Amino acid sequence: MKYIGNKSNLLGFIEESLKSAGVQLQGTFTDLFSGTTSVAEHFKKLGFSVTTNDFMTYSYVLQKAFVESNTSPTFERALKSLNLRVSRTPVEAILEHLNNLDPTEGYAFHNYGAEGSQNRMYFTKQNACQIDSIRDTIEKWKKEEIVDESEFYYLLAVLIDAVDHVANMSGTYGAFLKIWRSVALKKINLINRAVFDNQKKNYANQGNAEDLITEISGDILYLDPPYNSRQYAPNFHVLESIAVWDKQTLSGKTGLRNYDNQKSDFSSKVKATQALKKVVLSANFRFIALSYNNEGIIPHQEILEILATKGEVQVFTQEYRRFRTERDHDKRRYKDLDDKTLEYLFLVKVNS
Repeated sequence: MKYIGNKSNLLGFIEESLKSAGVQLQGTFTDLFSGTTSVAEHFKKLGFSVTTNDFMTYSYVLQKAFVESNTSPTFERALKSLNLRVSRTPVEAILEHLNNLDPTEGYAFHNYGAEGSQNRMYFTKQNACQIDSIRDTIEKWKKEEIVDESEFYYLLAVLIDAVDHVANMSGTYGAFLKIWRSVALKKINLINRAVFDNQKKNYANQGNAEDLITEISGDILYLDPPYNSRQYAPNFHVLESIAVWDKQTLSGKTGLRNYDNQKSDFSSKVKATQALKKVVLSANFRFIALSYNNEGIIPHQEILEILATKGEVQVFTQEYRRFRTERDHDKRRYKDLDDKTLEYLFLVKVNS
């Protein structure tokens, strides 16, 4: 999934940095800003008991499906209700059924489809209508208790993944493209995704990091807060709408949701430093690891000073390719912008 600050390509760097600092990779791992859950899933596979959190609903769905859950869904009630034959696995039978539903012109079609009433080119007509059929069916199954909670979140997570693969945008959903990307022209397809069993209790949360940090404790606290002024809610609003499915009235050319309650202080130049200070000072963990970017809005020195209140700070760096949107590729505006940026991992062994 394309995502601001996605750490999928930095998982090895994070793990090796912890090892080189002498941190034992065992115990509990808390990911307070989980996003796509790539870091949380990595440390789940390393054997940690993992706690995750994010205030975006689509992230919470991914947390529930691939971090908190340890078992692949069986869909016993759904298979019986639909009278489906299982030629391979229960998951594949259900996904095949959903992939073959008749398309309908519903909420996604009218709000995000190229031929819908709002003419927003996030999805082709075929894909927008297929999203409507699949999402309405998943919601219907939940209300009729044809699927249980874990099965519901699994199906929704798989749909969110599939939606992102065929979205006609570059980087974020802050804007759709005016010409079709080749991948956007492909038919949406729900794909079976394995659920890893780490034989530990794992916990998903949806809320503000500043509030949750006062209620939890453990071994490693991993912080990956927003580092620039791009708020996640408007930049990933389509995924949020599909996750929530409240079918609210959208506004503007790009169809934004109301996100008054989903603004992060970490994306505010005025509030970010105090927000980080609140989280760090409230943290009750043996180690604190903070991922941040050299272009972040909190100055490097202020980060060091905040973390130093908890213990000695070590700093690790990794160069990597910057996150780009279609706008960033407009050379008339960004011709001097380097493709490389620097990732910091600040690590604190908390004073006992």
